[in-house]
Amino acid sequence: MNTDLVENELSFPSATRVSLKVDNLSVLASNQTALVRDVCMEIPSGSIMAIIGGSGSGKTTLLNALASKMPRSLKCAGSVYFIPEQQEKGSEKITTAYLTQQDILSPRLTCRETLQYASDLKLELNKEERQQLVEELIAELGLRDCSETLVGSPHRPGLSGGEKRRLSIGVQMISNPSLLFLDEPTTGLDAYSAYLVIKTLRKLSHKGGRTFVMSIHQPRADILFLLDQVCILSKGHNVYCDDVTKMVSYFEKLGYDVPHHVNPADYFIDICSVDTRSPLLIQKTEERLQSLLENWRNHQKLLKNSSAAGSIKVKPSRPRVSLIKQVRVLTKRSIKLNLRDPETMLVLLLEPILIGIITGWIFFKPDSTSLKGVRTITAALYSAGALQGYLFLLFETYRLCEQDIKVYDRERAEGCVTPLSFLISRRIANFVSEDLAIPLIFSVITFFMYGLSLNARSFFVYFAVVFLLHQTSASFALLSVAISRDFSQSSLVGNLNYTLQSMACGFFANAKTLPVYVRWTKYITYLWYGFGALMSNQFTNFACDVEGQNGCFGDTVLQTLGYPRFWRTTPIIIVFCWSIAFYSCALLILQVKKVDVSLAKQVITKKDSHKKSNNSETDLEANASTISSSCDNAITIGIKDISLTLRKRNILGSIKHTEGKIGDLTSILSEINAIFEANSLNAIMGPSGSGKSSLLNLLSGKVKNTFMTSVEMEGSIYFNGTEVSIPVFKDICSFVPQDDDHLLAQLTVRETLSFAAELRLHELSAPERELRVEETIAELGLKHCENTLVGNELVKGISGGEKRRVSMGIHLLTDPSILLLDEPTSGLDSFTSFKILEVLSNISKKPGKTVILTIHQPRAELFQQLGNILLLAKGGRVAYNGPPSAMVDYFAKLGFVCPPLTNVADYFLDIISVNTQNDINRFNSRERVSSLLLNWTRARKDLDNGLNDLRGDSKQIEFVEKNYVRKDVPFRIAYFVCIRRQFKTITRNMGSLSARLAQVPGVGIILALFFAPIKKNYESVSNRLGITQQSTALYFTGMLTNLACYPGERNYFYQEFDDNVYGITPFLLAYMTLELPMAAFAASMYAIFTVLVSGLNRSAGNFFVTMYCSMIISTCGEALGIITNTLFTTPGFVVNIVSIVLTIGCVMSGLMSLQMSRVLQGFNYLSPLNYTAMIMINYAFPDSLHLTCSDGGRNADGSCIFSSGAEVLESYGLKRNTRNYLGIIICVWFIYRFLAFLILKAKLEWIKW
Repeated sequence: MNTDLVENELSFPSATRVSLKVDNLSVLASNQTALVRDVCMEIPSGSIMAIIGGSGSGKTTLLNALASKMPRSLKCAGSVYFIPEQQEKGSEKITTAYLTQQDILSPRLTCRETLQYASDLKLELNKEERQQLVEELIAELGLRDCSETLVGSPHRPGLSGGEKRRLSIGVQMISNPSLLFLDEPTTGLDAYSAYLVIKTLRKLSHKGGRTFVMSIHQPRADILFLLDQVCILSKGHNVYCDDVTKMVSYFEKLGYDVPHHVNPADYFIDICSVDTRSPLLIQKTEERLQSLLENWRNHQKLLKNSSAAGSIKVKPSRPRVSLIKQVRVLTKRSIKLNLRDPETMLVLLLEPILIGIITGWIFFKPDSTSLKGVRTITAALYSAGALQGYLFLLFETYRLCEQDIKVYDRERAEGCVTPLSFLISRRIANFVSEDLAIPLIFSVITFFMYGLSLNARSFFVYFAVVFLLHQTSASFALLSVAISRDFSQSSLVGNLNYTLQSMACGFFANAKTLPVYVRWTKYITYLWYGFGALMSNQFTNFACDVEGQNGCFGDTVLQTLGYPRFWRTTPIIIVFCWSIAFYSCALLILQVKKVDVSLAKQVITKKDSHKKSNNSETDLEANASTISSSCDNAITIGIKDISLTLRKRNILGSIKHTEGKIGDLTSILSEINAIFEANSLNAIMGPSGSGKSSLLNLLSGKVKNTFMTSVEMEGSIYFNGTEVSIPVFKDICSFVPQDDDHLLAQLTVRETLSFAAELRLHELSAPERELRVEETIAELGLKHCENTLVGNELVKGISGGEKRRVSMGIHLLTDPSILLLDEPTSGLDSFTSFKILEVLSNISKKPGKTVILTIHQPRAELFQQLGNILLLAKGGRVAYNGPPSAMVDYFAKLGFVCPPLTNVADYFLDIISVNTQNDINRFNSRERVSSLLLNWTRARKDLDNGLNDLRGDSKQIEFVEKNYVRKDVPFRIAYFVCIRRQFKTITRNMGSLSARLAQVPGVGIILALFFAPIKKNYESVSNRLGITQQSTALYFTGMLTNLACYPGERNYFYQEFDDNVYGITPFLLAYMTLELPMAAFAASMYAIFTVLVSGLNRSAGNFFVTMYCSMIISTCGEALGIITNTLFTTPGFVVNIVSIVLTIGCVMSGLMSLQMSRVLQGFNYLSPLNYTAMIMINYAFPDSLHLTCSDGGRNADGSCIFSSGAEVLESYGLKRNTRNYLGIIICVWFIYRFLAFLILKAKLEWIKW
């Protein structure tokens, strides 16, 4: 097919020709489970091989083993040889490249820029040659129309998923490797784009002598015969591995003839797969598989074994360009990325201004001759050293984890970037805008607002310390990310470091009198040196003329804290050395550290272990007859003049579009008229960008306005001739989205479906619900993994295809009248896809069922079974709507006859797609598509008549029948199910459980280590103030706990709420029901360590007050986490926003600045920290406390400055009515929780953003 296409010529130089030989390769997991067993293959140079097979067959594992990219938890046995051609024998210059399943690209670069920078980093060609190669690749991969479009991100859409996939292929191809390994290169591509990509790979393979090895789910027939070799895997074993041309005849000899008009790849995957839907099918298909394996083993013995002589071991590709050029290219790219992100740059520059002004206001020019003033100045200097650095530490950690380190890891794996070039270029690019600007802005504002010593030397010492602490924070952020790429873990490393810095720096706990077993920590704490330099800079020879003081008051302060006078140069040099040390450690870890992924375990419950085996004796056909339909009245759906337009509200940072755009309007769907028949499987087909998913989202009420864009919808929807609104449609239908990220990772497949059944089928009895769950598991082929955790990106669980089926199963439980599915076969192998579509076909034939799905590649066997097909062209324009049989005749009349041995659906997708590989192909294909659209516009009169026949006489009415619309779940059922489900997820997630039970006691243990035992002398005053001030850190702890526990539950709840299962109240109350007892336990442990162990007024009253206040602080922090996690979905952004708010709240708590203005004191009444700090400090200094002054702290007359706790409170102005405050904070707590409830309600019910 497509013989009329004009071929492009690529100017790649010839690569070293390398063949590949594999002998008895096996891959074992740590528990000795065989993932791949005894695989043998020979791949000649200049050929292309595809590894195919069902889900879980070991395709990706085998590909990773061949590419030497195995995680440490897996072990390889056997041999892999890379054999150069004879004329290249002895050459070591053999390069490899690897395309991952994920598209890891810089979101703020255009398509052309991405390829250009990749060529700069990988090729030694001159600039003109590199640019020519980039332009040829753009044309060859069909990226011309989007060459100037930004890659984009989930928050700012740019390229489509298919375009990103093609761009990722281009990034790997541009290095001109001898061997290229591709993991699912056609994932996310429509059938035509996938064909063109494989065609390009074949051209590069045959003409350039490159060897390509890929894994692929669903190769269409014409793709299959573009390959040279194919390896069919099943359960880790070779079923066939030889030339494609010999495959059909090999299986024919075994009695497996490919049916007419059936894709051979689909057929062979089917017969090699094990059907797990019932024990009978398992036994039958397992016996067939064993027979095929035995035949292949016998066949292999007859094959000629070639010699591996001359084989060499191939190392990963090394950087193609020098370190200096790497730095130059990466610096240029980083500067461009910064300029393309003005919002982040603005926030970075506003943050020191905002924080500087706020802290400057809080510590504004205190009276430096009083105890209050000295305490305030000391706190101000601590904030200058610690606060700004901590906030930048969190931000830099987030920025690295979210985007920068991902691109670095990919480029590092490709061998074109080194850790050193990454570090140097990053610091050069950010030096002026961040490393210099942020400390300078903050220093200028705070130095003068704090009222520090006004001389040039003092200012530059102050600036130097702030600048170096900023650098140290940046270096430790890189070290944290080098240790763990996961933000939750890397931020934990950063917070642990900050905890050490704050405890040992000498401000909260006097470093001079720390317990001997932790006193040494101040020497490994860079903040101790920085804080000491700032203190010595300010207090050396300070206030020498204060009345009633002997000598300089400032020198007394330094002596009390243990810092020498004139201590400036030495600590500055040491802080600089710490930043260099952190960078060095980060470079070392980046050089050697590899990421590992563990396999999920199966979870067997007592209920599962005692389950009777006869429950699973039902196969698919039986299930189809046992599940009753919700209603026998079938609904035929008609849509009339449906249009969808996207309007941008803000031009800043907008993404370019090339089609359907007028000004700031983008047409997504254009006047769609279609009919979807009842009791049939209706399919929406079309290439990428045709609006398939948008139409489905519109019908199901999922299209929403955002802050950046608004949507304009037009048209009508009809149910059996009655016009209905979109909200009514949403109430009746069930929508299965394309994304499975909302599934709870810590639940098994059975548990996920059982909990869903309890909520969605609450009117049924428990045995009936259990039967429905069992039938659904069997129907979807999930029996083999029913007790396996769903898993996530950190803990590997079920496969992507199995997650798809679990998502479908949740909605199939309710047996909905209308079922909408967005790409239900996306990411699935052909066997699983066919079985899924077979299930959906059987469901659609039940009485009262209407099924509509979007699909890329329907198999030939299923195409004729479809009901109505809606074929869309790019831009959301209709090319055909009707039954498949009429579709073939309709296009045949227009001169488009499907060739033999070609999937009809693939052929129609090809002719409706635009080929952008070159100008001639683009012009011809555009003309063809325009002609097809014009012909359908003329022919659609029959469809319009059909819509008129459907239309009833009544006006728009509320079409609500109790047989159709889902019933709300009673509050009691929803509440208790949510409690049980959340309890199970949190107890299985050690990260969440430790966050709940260990973080707060952990803070108490650390405080006890640094403060115990608290004495009753003058120096203990600062320690008592310090340990009380440190309780405000529980505010952060509560927020981090929420970040560890809440987002997963939130995402799952959003999906349940969107399906109208239950409301906000039962979800939040269930969350609080589990949260509060754990918080109370953690608070009691905290009180034990801070009160009893540390010796902070060991009384029953102080113990329970400390427990009460610490629980309030941590749970208010969690409430603030709920608020920000509701407002923002990006966890790193949440952490940064909340950290700024919490940091300001901690500074304003009343124990750091003792001379705040009345305005700030008024704001302080909104913070729970103000009340808890005052309560706890009053209990820390009871009237009965008697203080000595033998260690210092005497007046000029020899009397003690403080002799009792009451005098301390009076001197610092901290005396409060604690009884009133104890009542007020519970009111503040309720306000925080109610605010969290209102914001969640506004997001989901009122504003709906």
